[in-house]
Amino acid sequence: MKRLVPSSEVADIDAKAQSQAKIPALCLMESAGLQIYQKWKSQLEATDRLVFLCGGGNNGGDALVVARYAYNDGFHNMLLVYTGAHISPSCEVQRSIAEAYMIPQFDWDAANDSDRHALFENASWIVDGLVGTGLEGPLKESLQVLVSQANESSAKRLAIDIPSAVGDGVPVSSVHIHADMTVTMGLEKVAMYHPANRASCGRIILVNPSFPPFLLDQCKVTALLCERVSATLPSLALNEYKSTRGNIAIFGGSKQYTGAARLSARSAFSSRAGLVTLFCDKEVYPVAVSESASVMVQVYEAQNLEKYDAILAGPGWGGGREALLETLLASGLPMVLDADGIRAYASILKQGKRPSHGPMILTPHLGELRTLVRALFPEDAHDVAKDDTPSSFFHILERTANHLDATLVVKSQLVYVVSPGKQTVIVEGNNPSLGVAGSGDVLAGILVALLPKLLDCPQVALEGTLIHQRAGSLAAAQYGYYDSETLIAFIGRATQEAER
Repeated sequence: MKRLVPSSEVADIDAKAQSQAKIPALCLMESAGLQIYQKWKSQLEATDRLVFLCGGGNNGGDALVVARYAYNDGFHNMLLVYTGAHISPSCEVQRSIAEAYMIPQFDWDAANDSDRHALFENASWIVDGLVGTGLEGPLKESLQVLVSQANESSAKRLAIDIPSAVGDGVPVSSVHIHADMTVTMGLEKVAMYHPANRASCGRIILVNPSFPPFLLDQCKVTALLCERVSATLPSLALNEYKSTRGNIAIFGGSKQYTGAARLSARSAFSSRAGLVTLFCDKEVYPVAVSESASVMVQVYEAQNLEKYDAILAGPGWGGGREALLETLLASGLPMVLDADGIRAYASILKQGKRPSHGPMILTPHLGELRTLVRALFPEDAHDVAKDDTPSSFFHILERTANHLDATLVVKSQLVYVVSPGKQTVIVEGNNPSLGVAGSGDVLAGILVALLPKLLDCPQVALEGTLIHQRAGSLAAAQYGYYDSETLIAFIGRATQEAER
């Protein structure tokens, strides 16, 4: 697991490296600039025009060091764009060096609109050194104009440490740099892993500008980034059979959505479940029976649920399920709540009820997360994925999991596994092919199949997510893009690969 920390923690480490470890600020800046250039230079062509956006702080000083190393390597077609009324001492030194090199400069604050408009003509790369980790609010208006122009340019963009205006306390809707590549320093910043910010960072590369390890180890960790690409599961015993591999009950399917529960059931079988029973409405019973030869199909009429090892409630369920869900929760069985199950649960919570339950995993996408948050915390009724800051986003994830005493598997282009009393774990699949209708139903089937054997909800959530991601990678490699029924064909292989 890779540690993700608040930006303020790394800024504090920078200060302590100078005060406690006695490393001069200029040495840290030189090391940072050199390492950034070394990571970047393989992307450059001899004829590239390089434009460096240099703020007045140490982030701007880092950009000037990168510019100098590029100049020393023969990249003379460059421009330094200066902005900022307050110049840090280290940045002032770097500006004087650049002046001695006679590298062309452009004063953004003093320029007219016509000159500003032509700034990025023929640029191949724009290097973002405007502001670093210290920003706590939106950029001032003139810098928003500069950033917008940079984003609209056809040039590629390199962000130094963190894209400008991406920060712990900066609303994610604010204007910020959209980078193709970010070279970040010391430790990766959790603000870069908000669902609205991650794509703006591009490829993230970590370097250490001589921060002492004993200082890095002191950083407060907000979340962990899972670096594994494969799940790890215990192998089934040789004497396993259908009754011992897991007896699963799925409550789902409705007249409008007959396919979702079928996807979950097939996925559960592919994830090693031995028995699957689908409880559906009378109206869809004939369809469910005809489509699900391996699944036992029943209409729920208050049957005893004790023989089941785990329950999945919600895929294609439709509305009006609150009373039935309360009955399922009262069983105390391990449970996965997905889709309409989450919406029914939110409706129960909104009524002020807090029904007891057994081990539970909820799998909301961002819209369903917003519904849960509004039910639990009406004062936080904003859009948790679009209007908040990274700091408030991770706080509300933890608060929701703790309040519900349940594990959350929050689905976006990233997956957030959030459990009470545990560090949030982020799984970064980098696989947009998984964004297809029914993919969430497949994931829910994986999770409920793993519950009887692993029992531990955080472990089930992480390993199930990794199986889902691995199956998506296998499907993409073979087919490119695919539907969720095709995805299921790779679940069994991903599950078998995970066995140790």
